[in-house]
Amino acid sequence: MKELLVQLGLTEREADAYVALTSFEEATALQIAKLTKEHRTNIYDSLENLIKKGLITYSLKGKVKYYKISDSSKIADFISQKEEIAKQVTKEIEIKLKKRQEKPSVEVYEGQEGFKSLLLKMLKEGKTIYGLGASEEWNKRFPMEMIHYMKEREKRKIKAKLLYVKGTKPIISSVNEIRFLPVEFKQPSSMAIFGEYVVIFMWTEPTLATLTKSRELSNSFRNYFGVLWKNAKS
Repeated sequence: MKELLVQLGLTEREADAYVALTSFEEATALQIAKLTKEHRTNIYDSLENLIKKGLITYSLKGKVKYYKISDSSKIADFISQKEEIAKQVTKEIEIKLKKRQEKPSVEVYEGQEGFKSLLLKMLKEGKTIYGLGASEEWNKRFPMEMIHYMKEREKRKIKAKLLYVKGTKPIISSVNEIRFLPVEFKQPSSMAIFGEYVVIFMWTEPTLATLTKSRELSNSFRNYFGVLWKNAKS
């Protein structure tokens, strides 16, 4: 029985005291100490803890406390309380984890391999891609990678809405929907929004990119993209 009580959350000494009490209708701390071979100070501590947990009660006879098990069903009540506490703790942990997961994270990618990793990331996510300032630089710098990337996108039917600057050559595909912005929007960078991610590609030497994971930020940029899309020309 002792091992089971310990598994239910009692300490070794509390379990010893509780098991000892099952041998009595009621008993003093001295009687329990003799049976458990524990020092009376430790027994008093264990008995007080068992009282706080609602597992035992006591009565006074003169100045002496007599302890007894109040009701065997109190063990079940004790476990139920533990379960309720566990549920509350679980909820609080989930809330904290969710907040931590929602905290924006930023990663930096550099060079050809870094850009290839981001293309693979977009394929893996499989979400609609919203491209702002889509650039000819992709085909100029990564022609083979773009061929493979577009084949995979078409195979997986990953759609994209792409905003090019007027005068640039777009990538024509059945999965690409293309519109054009005025030349004033020309800049040495491109942006892609997909799922919870926002990536900014900088056409510098060496090439650099930042990948930000943020639901709030991606939704904000998607809304901004939507405004530009409505005013862009096919």
